[in-house]
Amino acid sequence: MEPFRGRKWDLVGLKNWWFSISGITIVVGLYFLLGGYLHLPGARGLNVGIDFTGGGLLTYDLKRPIPILQQAAHLARIRRVMREEGIRGEIQLAGSAFRGRDRLIVRTRIDPKLSDQQKNDLVSRQAKGMERALNRRYPGITLEEREIVGGVVSAELIKNALLAAGLGSLGIIVWVAIRYDFKFSLCAMAALAHDLLVIVGFTAMLYREVNAPFVAVLLTVLGYSVHDTIVIFDRIRENVKLRKGRDFAETTNISLLETMPRSVNTVLSTELTLLALFFLGGSTLRDFVLTLLVGITSGAYSSIFNASQLLVVWRQREEKRLPARRVAVEPKRPVRPRPEVQVPVPVSPIAQPANQASSALPQEEEEAVPVASAAPAEKHRPRPKPKARPRKRKRRF
Repeated sequence: MEPFRGRKWDLVGLKNWWFSISGITIVVGLYFLLGGYLHLPGARGLNVGIDFTGGGLLTYDLKRPIPILQQAAHLARIRRVMREEGIRGEIQLAGSAFRGRDRLIVRTRIDPKLSDQQKNDLVSRQAKGMERALNRRYPGITLEEREIVGGVVSAELIKNALLAAGLGSLGIIVWVAIRYDFKFSLCAMAALAHDLLVIVGFTAMLYREVNAPFVAVLLTVLGYSVHDTIVIFDRIRENVKLRKGRDFAETTNISLLETMPRSVNTVLSTELTLLALFFLGGSTLRDFVLTLLVGITSGAYSSIFNASQLLVVWRQREEKRLPARRVAVEPKRPVRPRPEVQVPVPVSPIAQPANQASSALPQEEEEAVPVASAAPAEKHRPRPKPKARPRKRKRRF
């Protein structure tokens, strides 16, 4: 089944609509992202986790295994206990194959401005409160480990994440510029910036936690999106060579329709797997899977409707400027003047004495006749052809 074969959709002609959809999505995301710092209504900014801000790490031994199908209900109860104790953070169940019982890992948030002694006291109170509240649901629960995650680890993580994203983007620009053209690389980077802004804005709008897996999602979407973009660019370059004489916008539209089945099939097959993980993979994977779903969908959209459309807009502007540039650069050819045709001036009769005026009158009339008859003959005389300039031979190197 090929739903896109034989279609004559004008995707390039609707490029302003595609740009408008992307612009509205980015503006809404930026509102929720920056609104938390500007105190705008309904905006809370990013929900930064303890991987970036630091916090406490508590590990409890539950003394019994919890069935997989019941883990979601147990995690909901533990979150309720944390809200009652006033503890903010995230929880995770980890099984132990040797002891046959599960462990509960609690990551609590603490203010990074506190001193080390204050952080230690706060984590101790949180650990005792959690243990006292969980003993009602899980009798015999014990605290195995208590530690504090400092801000040094989070700062190093942020630094490495930004460095990895920067090096990856730089490598993409260099490779696409070598493989295709510098314009192609800039359009690809614009599509990648669109994907990153959409992911961050969506995470801020839903107030999902930003942690180390979030950085992995960003890098994964970068590679996925640029791969789809390069496939479309490769087809555009092939069709430009095969379909000579066509407009670049028309060639791009044909290339998009030819690569549409591949892009849609790839995205759908990936999204179906992610949807299965979202509904059946447990609560610990939902934030990661949801962010990856949004990023992959945005990457496919930007590759089809943003990167190639930006390339068309760039090429159309260059074509409009090209005639004016040719007129300004091309030198004017000197016009050689036409040779003048010299027409003989009729000679006036010589003045004679008065006594010979009567005898000279007939002679003047006889001489005036051939002069008058000779004038038209001079008009029809063929003009001499201009001499052809010798052609300069081009030097061949």
